[in-house]
Amino acid sequence: AYSKLERYILEKKDSLVSGDIEKLKNIDYEIEKFGSETEKLGTRRAKINSRFGSENLTLKEIIEKIEEEDKAEKISGLRLKLKNLAENIRRQNNINAQLIEHSLRILEFSITSIANVIIPEASAYNKLGKANNNPNNTGVSSVIHEA
Repeated sequence: AYSKLERYILEKKDSLVSGDIEKLKNIDYEIEKFGSETEKLGTRRAKINSRFGSENLTLKEIIEKIEEEDKAEKISGLRLKLKNLAENIRRQNNINAQLIEHSLRILEFSITSIANVIIPEASAYNKLGKANNNPNNTGVSSVIHEA
């Protein structure tokens, strides 16, 4: 399940960079489905924890309690894979958040530019209502640079 989630999050980054809104909507819909899947995994985890007499054991603690060495090694390998997936997902989510933030800055700049053409006197003030000393400073950089 988490491998599929990672793939969707990578596709989301590509959609954000390319500006494919329709694909982005579909990806967000698929990502939302993972909420119920992670709830199911949480329920299974609670059942496994109850076998060991605790509700809040970490996977590492469960591995330490497994007596069969081959099973412990197999689960340890899966734990490492899951840990790496979680880190990749977290990193990609941060990148996607930065891309969305950048897109919002570009959108704000575009709206401000259009408003300044329609109402030129508005360009003398910034979004806080203070006198604008440098109206040419946009603070917007290339999407490719930030991606």
